[in-house]
Amino acid sequence: MLYTNFENLPEEKKKRIIDACMEEFARNGYDKASTNNIVKKAGISKGAIFHYFGNKKNLYLYILDYVISYMTKRLYDIIGTPSADVFERIMNTGLAKIRLVYEEPLMYEIFYMAFISTPEELKEEIQKRYNKIYAENVPAFIENIDMSRFRKDINPAKALETIMLFIDALSNKYINIYRNKSANEVLMEMDKLVEEYKEYFEILKRGLYSY
Repeated sequence: MLYTNFENLPEEKKKRIIDACMEEFARNGYDKASTNNIVKKAGISKGAIFHYFGNKKNLYLYILDYVISYMTKRLYDIIGTPSADVFERIMNTGLAKIRLVYEEPLMYEIFYMAFISTPEELKEEIQKRYNKIYAENVPAFIENIDMSRFRKDINPAKALETIMLFIDALSNKYINIYRNKSANEVLMEMDKLVEEYKEYFEILKRGLYSY
């Protein structure tokens, strides 16, 4: 196992190192992140960090995998049992993403920058991770969705893709609007967000659903 030395550490020490790494990578990105800052915040020697991970690249990829795993699990926990209605399912997913961003801002920053502003040195490794996320989560996401309400002259798969692209754009819009607000402020406005999501979806339904 690549990270055996790190995984065998006491949980408290592992968490301290992971937290220090997340703060540094979230605030400075991969290229500008300093291992000196990480070891100082974590209270370990510089030699130890390379003993555990080998190099900065492996350290970053470990942290990215940690973030992906945590955020994926947490997202499904927030969503709960998915609705069979495509619009409700996608709306709930979009709102869950917004909630998760404000629960874990450092994780979101690492995740976002990894896939939106990928460091040149890591493009191949991060593309593999993107492909894995897509392959593992998209089939689960569309499972048991009721496609029967789409208009008969519309390709259901294309309709679903259209809705998913729209909700990603809508989620990013709200993330940018609320970026400088606290998590509590955002969570207090969730009812307002739900109503706005429903308004947008009513417009989409008129074009995609048969009544």
